[in-house]
Amino acid sequence: MPRTLLASRPDRFQAADLRRNLPADEASVIADRAEWCLPEERALIDAMYRQGLNATQIAQLRNVPVRVIRRRIRAVVTRVTSHRFVFVMRHRDQWPPTRRRVATACILQGRSFRQAATHLRISLHTVRRQMDAVNAMCDADQRQSA
Repeated sequence: MPRTLLASRPDRFQAADLRRNLPADEASVIADRAEWCLPEERALIDAMYRQGLNATQIAQLRNVPVRVIRRRIRAVVTRVTSHRFVFVMRHRDQWPPTRRRVATACILQGRSFRQAATHLRISLHTVRRQMDAVNAMCDADQRQSA
């Protein structure tokens, strides 16, 4: 992603900017929210924000290119700092079981709709329908809080 896009939208990408040192409380929030992520993503965030390793060190340990690690970390940090993630984290216990499982798989764990359908052993149509409901509630909450 070009730097001009990151600079033009600092509110959304500020936490995902790997060039910047985060204050301890922000890093702690990101690391705590990563507990909802899949194990591989959780390990990346833990290595960076709890153990203090940088992307280059993580890439060397995993024997993968640095850009891959940076892209994955940026994607996870962007997801865990999003309004949708926080909304699902706070409201999921009030939802029916299917909606809760779908929202957890798609939003908290970052699975695609197809991956979520396979993992949860439900139809893709059900995943789409439940995610439509979650997105509608999230949008309404965001409009109400704005």
